[in-house]
Amino acid sequence: MHSSINMLPVKNLDALLMQTCGPDFQIYDTEWKHLTDPGENFGSQILAIAVKIEQNSKKRTLNMVVKLPPKSQYLLDLFDSPITFKKELDFYSIVAPEFAKLQNESGIPTEALSVITPQFLGGRLGLRDPQCFDEQATIILENLKDDNYTTQDRILGLDKVHMDFAISHLAKLHAITIGLKLKKPDFFKKVVLPVLEYAVDEDAKDCVVDMVQKAHNDYKNMKEAESYLDRIEKTLQYTPRVTITPKEPWTTLVHNDFWVNNMMFKYDKSDKPINMKIVDFQLTIYDYGVNDLIFFLISSSRKEVLDEHLEDMIDLYYDSFIKCLESLSVNTDMFPKSEFMEQLNQCAPIKFKQCIMMVQVIQAARGSVTETTDTADKDVFKGGINDENYKQKMLHVLSTFDRKGWLVK
Repeated sequence: MHSSINMLPVKNLDALLMQTCGPDFQIYDTEWKHLTDPGENFGSQILAIAVKIEQNSKKRTLNMVVKLPPKSQYLLDLFDSPITFKKELDFYSIVAPEFAKLQNESGIPTEALSVITPQFLGGRLGLRDPQCFDEQATIILENLKDDNYTTQDRILGLDKVHMDFAISHLAKLHAITIGLKLKKPDFFKKVVLPVLEYAVDEDAKDCVVDMVQKAHNDYKNMKEAESYLDRIEKTLQYTPRVTITPKEPWTTLVHNDFWVNNMMFKYDKSDKPINMKIVDFQLTIYDYGVNDLIFFLISSSRKEVLDEHLEDMIDLYYDSFIKCLESLSVNTDMFPKSEFMEQLNQCAPIKFKQCIMMVQVIQAARGSVTETTDTADKDVFKGGINDENYKQKMLHVLSTFDRKGWLVK
């Protein structure tokens, strides 16, 4: 734990905190540390900072999480940081507060509100110009760990209780966005849609192509995948005959990176999850919500849960989605289950790339990635077929896609 404000990687912290605290406060002590181990997060540097402030003769401590861009050029390219940082900053500062407001206006009592994201405490795109990205781009959020939120084990995946809990929250995120679109169309078009626009730049595209290629080569080297190789090839090359332009009113905020590490759970005394927060909104797009659902089911579920409960979890998502829309007084006749299932089967083959590419990240053996966000380069994700967890997960993704008829014949 470092305690000097001079060593703090965030410059002009007091100016940032004015966004929450107002102008009349004094920082008298700061302690900070890196929050994630190497290999647990690459999209940003993440710090935990405890700031002691004095305001109106009262002393208090602010426990915060601070996100800064990665330092490595490879990661800045991979995550398209100048664009994605702005997206996330706009999401937390402009869009997220509207979710609670909409629920409030729909008559949902304060204690029953779904507050799916951490509280935003301040941010900027750059130090030299708050509207222009530089290495001091900063997002400050409440520190959920101080409120007893914890993450689950990415390598092991989630059990049925956690999967169900997360699926119902994901459905709410999608439904509340749609509620906002239908109830406040002008606001949505002017303010929310621009945050969801995202054209991936060439460098980021190249990085993704490399990772998909690596996964594809790994399949070619697995004896157990031999009978699938033809269909793997076709699924990876698959472009729908008609480009899928998502149909309204289904289109919503798609998180686009919804897996174990991007959610935190809070528990009661008997270890039952009672709340959950979703983090990392830097890759959001405007598309069908089933894209998040497919990736989450495949990437984050334990093997036996996926094998035994896949259909139940798909049903749970749809039911939670409809229930949340009803709570916002949205006419749910516009959202028939048959259309939902059609979208699911239409989008799944397209999500295959993301599902196999991310196994490298999610199943990376602990300690195998020692690079930090300062130094990481294109060989940072070392998952390989000699790693049994990685190999079994890759094969399980295949058999699940096969069972559901999601591999292109």
